[in-house]
Amino acid sequence: MTPSLPTELWRTIFRHATSAAVDADLAIKHPKPEPLWFDKFEQHNLEEMKTKIALTRVSHRFRRIASEFLFEFVSIGDSDRAVILLETMMKQSSNTALGPKPHELVKFLFVRCSRTRLVTKILYLCRGLRGFSWNAPDSQTRFQNWAAVQDEMIQNIPTNIRFLNWNARVDQTNTFAAFLHKASASLQILYISGVPAFQQPLQHVSYSALTHLRVEDTSPFGCLATWTMPSLIYLDLVARYTGGSSPTFFPNFGKRLRVLRLGRSFTLLRPLLSHILKSHPNMEEIHYHCSTFRRSSLWKSDVTHMKLKVVGVGIAETNLMDIAIAHSELRKNFGTISRTRFPGLDRIIVDVVESSPLIPKGTSLLMTRVSKNFRSAEITMI
Repeated sequence: MTPSLPTELWRTIFRHATSAAVDADLAIKHPKPEPLWFDKFEQHNLEEMKTKIALTRVSHRFRRIASEFLFEFVSIGDSDRAVILLETMMKQSSNTALGPKPHELVKFLFVRCSRTRLVTKILYLCRGLRGFSWNAPDSQTRFQNWAAVQDEMIQNIPTNIRFLNWNARVDQTNTFAAFLHKASASLQILYISGVPAFQQPLQHVSYSALTHLRVEDTSPFGCLATWTMPSLIYLDLVARYTGGSSPTFFPNFGKRLRVLRLGRSFTLLRPLLSHILKSHPNMEEIHYHCSTFRRSSLWKSDVTHMKLKVVGVGIAETNLMDIAIAHSELRKNFGTISRTRFPGLDRIIVDVVESSPLIPKGTSLLMTRVSKNFRSAEITMI
């Protein structure tokens, strides 16, 4: 029998037990990188859905209370689910019964199907949406008015949204850029992939609330140069950069940047690294890639940083190199990092991202400083 407690108290208990909580702190506290925030958030809420469904089966009273939370997080993995969800929303929205309707309860919508028209109708109903993740399969077939249909969907995303993951091709970048401009005041976490370079002219936009940004593109520098992000603490940049003139957008990130991740196609050179460390005094972690263990060290300079705690490096080429040689090269390349220049930096994580005969792909090495610098660092596999 259900314990006799006030309904509001049960609602509060259910709220805490099944909350679609948002933990925006993406700073890595473990040697191994964690999944992307949106993937992690989706998995957490899919697991919580089991608890929500179980609560509805306890009693009629629990069903009435728990049903309010069933629609808070919605994941659509195929077209059939999109059809069912839309039919449910349309049916319930016309119901004159008291109480919130399903479309009023949806706060997070995660979509992994390409039924753009259906998703547009769902977005039109869900005006209280806080987060939207769009992972549409890239179909080879484009119907005649595809761009217009996609534009309509983009225009129906609420502009007060806080969390957006866009992982799909965009045919009309101006529409997407206009949406981002309208949502700039509220966006807190933004992941963009598949969006080509925005067309000119680019407007200067301030994303005052944006704390986490991931951009995956071959050339994102044009748009980022016009964005001001004073609250940004996490940047993941998967982009091609060959080490020419320094990107102009780093000053736009403000002084709060704590975690910087640079993709495999981003060539980090010593002048840019020095510029980044000097410009961002609150940086705690930097992760980058280089082609070989034998590459000359980026850290042979007079730069100092009081708060840097973790350096992560992805190594591609390990041919004709065994673990012992790798250890020697690592101590040589990072040996100049001293406690005097970097008092908080005690560990360096090295990941082998390409396989070789002697060092398998996926090998991770942890360098731990045991003296005044990394020349005698302890190196272990993790």
